[in-house]
Amino acid sequence: MPRSHGDDAPASYLAEGVWPDGRLREGAPVSAVYAQAFARRLRAVIGEMGLNPFAVERITGVSRRTVERTLKGQVLPDFGSVARLETELGVDLWPRREHGKKHIGE
Repeated sequence: MPRSHGDDAPASYLAEGVWPDGRLREGAPVSAVYAQAFARRLRAVIGEMGLNPFAVERITGVSRRTVERTLKGQVLPDFGSVARLETELGVDLWPRREHGKKHIGE
């Protein structure tokens, strides 16, 4: 599947560590920065709610495969999936840009 500006899968930009907690390499595209923050938040929410990818699929209509691949840094979900996840789980997941911050969620 084509990605914005030819970006690779988000996790491919790790310099060290394990996705989504590892450090991104210098010059990683903003899509990887957002994907990492999104995956961290989604993982936290799933844990706090005591859910698994199958339950998330049942509640939100977003496929468990999309959830799993997002959590592994293999994909960045489309806007429809983000909207359904946020609406049905009742949380904000998409990273908000903070003025003066290069890396979101850190």
